[in-house]
Amino acid sequence: MMTRDELDAIGAELLAADEDGNAGRLAELAWRLYGEAGTAQAEIDRLHGMLRSVRAMVMPAPVVSQPAVPRSGQA
Repeated sequence: MMTRDELDAIGAELLAADEDGNAGRLAELAWRLYGEAGTAQAEIDRLHGMLRSVRAMVMPAPVVSQPAVPRSGQA
C-alpha cells in the first residue's frame, strides 16, 4: 500500500503532467492509482475475513429460543 508521501508525490506528478498536457503520463498515473486502490481493497477484504474468523472463535453462536411447550394438562 502507498504511503502518504507516495500519494503526495503522485499528486505532484499528476499536476505536472496536466500542466504539460501529457495525456500518456496522466493515463499511466491513473492506472497506477487504480491498481493501488485494488490492492488496498484486497487488504481490507483480507482483514475483514480475519476479523470474522476471530469473532467466530471468540463469540459463541447465538442461542435460538424455542417456543415453550405446554406441559400435559395445561393448555
